[in-house]
Amino acid sequence: MRLIGLLVALLAVGWLVKTQLQSTPTTALSAEQAPEGVPTQAPRNAEEIKAFEAQINSLADQQNAETRKALEQIE
Repeated sequence: MRLIGLLVALLAVGWLVKTQLQSTPTTALSAEQAPEGVPTQAPRNAEEIKAFEAQINSLADQQNAETRKALEQIE
């Protein structure tokens, strides 16, 4: 009985690993397409590095603008 349970567990784990390896990765949204509050995803390959850099720069620019506005209101 233990052997059957072990075989069923191994089959389930094997099936889960197989489906994870075969799934296609989702593409990250560009800085213009990303809705507010969606976390930025790190690039998974070399082609996504430029888009990632643009997205991070856009987010940094938005944060800098908000910080400038807050500082102007304090002064």
